[in-house]
Amino acid sequence: MTEELVYDPKSKQLIKDAIYGHLYMPVKRNFQKRLDTLIQKNSELHRNKQRRLMYKTEIYEMDEAGPFNRPINQVHADLKPLMQEYIEDLQKLNNQELPYVLGFINQVLNSSNSIQDYFKVFPESLHGPIQKLIDQCGCRTAHLQPETVERLQNRNKIPIDLMKQRMVMNLLL
Repeated sequence: MTEELVYDPKSKQLIKDAIYGHLYMPVKRNFQKRLDTLIQKNSELHRNKQRRLMYKTEIYEMDEAGPFNRPINQVHADLKPLMQEYIEDLQKLNNQELPYVLGFINQVLNSSNSIQDYFKVFPESLHGPIQKLIDQCGCRTAHLQPETVERLQNRNKIPIDLMKQRMVMNLLL
């Protein structure tokens, strides 16, 4: 009882969003938590209750920052190393990991209209969010040949390893 996924960019976007959310919502929450802690410490050092700060030319806000107050606290000198570390970690995620992973996800989604093929190519740790989508729709046939699956996996060891590492790191958050 298998059905072909009718080509629909919206369906593939749902799959991409589900995988992205599964991989990166925990880390996004962790980054926001780190930022909230930095802002809170910064406000304590400035002896006020601002829920945002300015570092260089950028304004960073707590999850629920509330009304915008001027002037905005600059990062206290004691927190500059922690803020720089936060920014470097965020840049590393955005510039080194995400392009590989999102490129691989797009490559797989563009290679087939079959969700079963996606199961073959994506690491097992991503099968859960894909299965949730399968349970909600009738898209169930496989068309990629084993050689194609192997070729995709071999050409994309780095993003596959990054996905697996992200899942392990998410367990530690």
